[in-house]
Amino acid sequence: MTLWYRVLICIAVPFVFIYLWLRGRKAPAYRQHWRQRLALQSFPMQARDGILIHCVSVGETIAARGFIERILQQYPQLPVTLTSMTPTARSLAQQLFGERVFHAYLPLDTAGAMRRFFNKLVPRLVIILETELWPNLLRTADRQQIPVLVVNARLSERSAKSYKKYAWLIGPIWQHISWIAAQTEPSQQRFIHLGMPADKVAVRGNLKFDFQISEALQQQAQQWRTQLQRPVVVAASTHEGEDEQILDAFAQLLTQQPDCLLILVPRHPERFQTVTQLAQRQFKVVTRSSQQQVTAQHQVLVGDTMGELLLWYQVADVAFVGGSLIERGGHNPLEPVATSTAVVSGPHVFNFAEIFSRLEAVGAVKLVTHTEALAQAWQQLIAQPQLREQMVAAASAEFARDQGATAVMLTDVEAHLPPSTSLVRTLTMMQRLSPKPGLEYWYDAQALPDFNSEFFSADYWAQQNKVKGSATGRATAWFIEHGEQGMLLRHYYRGGLVGKLNKDRFKREPIETSRAMAEFSLLLKLRELGLPVPQPLAAKFERAPGWGYRADILVAIIPGAKDVFQRLQQASLTAPEWYRLGAAIKQLHQQQVYHSDLNCHNLMLDNAGKAWIVDFDKCEFRQPGEWQQANLERLLRSFNKEVKKAEEAGSVFHWQQARDWPLLLAGYQQDQEDPAVTETSA
Repeated sequence: MTLWYRVLICIAVPFVFIYLWLRGRKAPAYRQHWRQRLALQSFPMQARDGILIHCVSVGETIAARGFIERILQQYPQLPVTLTSMTPTARSLAQQLFGERVFHAYLPLDTAGAMRRFFNKLVPRLVIILETELWPNLLRTADRQQIPVLVVNARLSERSAKSYKKYAWLIGPIWQHISWIAAQTEPSQQRFIHLGMPADKVAVRGNLKFDFQISEALQQQAQQWRTQLQRPVVVAASTHEGEDEQILDAFAQLLTQQPDCLLILVPRHPERFQTVTQLAQRQFKVVTRSSQQQVTAQHQVLVGDTMGELLLWYQVADVAFVGGSLIERGGHNPLEPVATSTAVVSGPHVFNFAEIFSRLEAVGAVKLVTHTEALAQAWQQLIAQPQLREQMVAAASAEFARDQGATAVMLTDVEAHLPPSTSLVRTLTMMQRLSPKPGLEYWYDAQALPDFNSEFFSADYWAQQNKVKGSATGRATAWFIEHGEQGMLLRHYYRGGLVGKLNKDRFKREPIETSRAMAEFSLLLKLRELGLPVPQPLAAKFERAPGWGYRADILVAIIPGAKDVFQRLQQASLTAPEWYRLGAAIKQLHQQQVYHSDLNCHNLMLDNAGKAWIVDFDKCEFRQPGEWQQANLERLLRSFNKEVKKAEEAGSVFHWQQARDWPLLLAGYQQDQEDPAVTETSA
């Protein structure tokens, strides 16, 4: 991304809010949830570390409905957050998915807003529907090593030219995208031509080909048809400048078919009232929102509610797909195809040129250029049911072979989402408590049902005679007995020369990325992946007076475990124990986990001989690279350092590099434990 883009997007922010305010005169929802537009809201703990799906508007939300349902079924342990840019899409998402997903506006694409958004939500995967590509979003996800998938992606020749024209402004956005599932081969080639690597783009088809009409919707539509007992035409997703033409065409139709009903569905909710008033000048009108029954006297039903377009397609005998009598480019005709409704359209269909071309080639659509032609097409199709059936059958046959996009796109998701061994969502029982500004606690409500702020005070536990020991290093960590739950309380301290001047204050940063909360979140994810790490119990962030913050963490004690440093002070480790330690480190590296301080103090063995790894402060996920070998070299240096210190102190540290290090490496180089070693251990 270029400096010019960052500057211009920041300059644009005030004008965006002016636009939202002005548009809010007709659609008040545009004046709500403004904090979300800058990612200033907070998210519940349960929304973190899941899947983020962005559907810019209503069309993408409807297209993705089946795909999202499949993701909810396939990953029940992961939260799904659905974002949009418009109030209508937000409302539709809430209507379709309710509490099963979290809803939010995608923030404006400033660097600060996107950074806040990702820090608060920390998604493990971003899925973008179609081609809503924002440079700062892509850049932030790339920096945090979060895969970005663009699915159901279509790129018209016109849009491709725009991306190429403004490449100097938006920068090399394609290198930040992990995978593109294109609808068609022409779209695939355009993505590659713009700079997307050929091995990261594949043709997957269109999700709307998989559109399934629910049995409940079919029954509801049948009730409407039984009640109406009259011909019905629907004009769907209409735009300004188009409604007048449609109403004129309908007036002509009524001269031949006086009992016909027009269902008129404007594209944008803010136009509902205007279109209703326009229709009332000529016809007897009823609105869907009024909940009045449609009688024989009514000539026009205005569909002024959200999420019911499929119902109106299913009720109608003939569908006109709007945005096509004006140079808007048309809308997707696959919804009326899915409801087995004959399709009529205007000539301006460049947004879906390929689909309309295929429909036209098999005689499954009538393209009209003016009101008289529209009225004639409606009249012909109403008068000839056999012709309608032929068009519906031709459309269905044409697109039957294109079904299956949902299933193949789910395999793309699986390829970019680390598998979880847990069937229960780790964050389900996590709670956050903020008794005052600048003080926040995250805790496991299941493990600590009686949690309170005193849990982070060593004196509190000492007064109850619950402190059972301590560990010293850079500072003291306390071993605490609490019911059946043994805990380790650790305060975060500064190290090195800085630590002599500033003992425990850290530079102010968002709570979600502060030291304790970052380690807490990382441990949750590592446990979800089945890695041998301790269970996090609680984390604390406290703003320090004047400058910075202080932090603490509570983690569960691993029963019967001792660190390798303590063990080697007493005796040598066995070959199986070294092998398990190496295998545990390999598990971390296979999951791309970087441990910033891998040393003999942070490796542990329990009474059963199982290896554990602890202390994940400043650790993170990284792409494979030289850091993995550097991790091992750091560990080797820590063993040799302790040997030298023991010799200087006149004590013994039971480590021999020539004997022990090859055993650890043998475990590291195997994907699982050597059966012979396991047998020896037993």
